[in-house]
Amino acid sequence: MSEPKLLAAITIGQAPRTDVTADILPMLPPHVTLREYGALDELTWEQVMDAFHPAPGEQVLVSRMRDGRQVRMTEGYVLPRLQAKIRQAEEEGADAILLLCTGSFPAFPHRVLLLEPQEMLHAVVAKLAGGQKVGLLVPMPDQVEQAYRFWGEHGVDVTVACASPYLDFEGVRRAAQQFRGQDLAFVCTDCMGYTVAMKRAIQQETGLPVILPRTLVVRVLGELLD
Repeated sequence: MSEPKLLAAITIGQAPRTDVTADILPMLPPHVTLREYGALDELTWEQVMDAFHPAPGEQVLVSRMRDGRQVRMTEGYVLPRLQAKIRQAEEEGADAILLLCTGSFPAFPHRVLLLEPQEMLHAVVAKLAGGQKVGLLVPMPDQVEQAYRFWGEHGVDVTVACASPYLDFEGVRRAAQQFRGQDLAFVCTDCMGYTVAMKRAIQQETGLPVILPRTLVVRVLGELLD
């Protein structure tokens, strides 16, 4: 029998992320317990929105509050709050930490395994695409330009559409229709907010395979924590 393990899941928004755990909890090994942390747990929606003033070229991140409202923030705003939650999770006995965001971040000091989905996602997509173009879905229009830049830096040719997973399920379905008839290897959703149900809808609309970050990283973690 495997020893009990504690996995800390840190969202850039607020915990609990019941929209995420509904998909990932059934995938975790039975000896792994999930504990959630949110970078914005101590803040109100109004405080975060009042602080949203991105500088030119600064990465825009999208998440949600525990009441389900969408929230946007800048990388600089959330970095120290994420680091504080990493320290808290380690102090509370986490064996591994999963960052619930596909954004690009500088290196965080950490003592236990820290899985940041972005580098893994880009590497897997680049390898599987094999030079073919990939359909990429991002939450917000102001993330489209940075998506072309980030993915291009990793050698992935993308065509980008946007629809928030936090606002309108049918909006995700409509955005996926933009990928119809294009010569694409597959579709990738570039946010941890997209659900398994949304993945199925995108598959139905496009007839293409879909890579979902939340399930991809949990499958890898399951291997590491087994």
